[in-house]
Amino acid sequence: MKSGGDMMGGGMMGRGMMGRGMMGGDTKGPAIMFRMIFALMDADGDGTISSAEFQVAHERIFKAMDSSKDGKLTMEEMLMFMHGTRSAGPQ
Repeated sequence: MKSGGDMMGGGMMGRGMMGRGMMGGDTKGPAIMFRMIFALMDADGDGTISSAEFQVAHERIFKAMDSSKDGKLTMEEMLMFMHGTRSAGPQ
């Protein structure tokens, strides 16, 4: 992991996906975002994320990125997803 929690060169969600308020010193935005993500991942609502819940959430992300539906991700698919140039509708 790079310094400052900078995963994959721009955070897990990518620099382009975070609004100015979230990057410009507003500490409430990221906290709210992470609470929402946590709530979505905590499928049984027990206040913890199990390994299975974590894997299910990441499988959904993988499927959303895999625009060719071949079970593999290319750099182009990941970049398209991160830049929002591809619809990430329900899978």
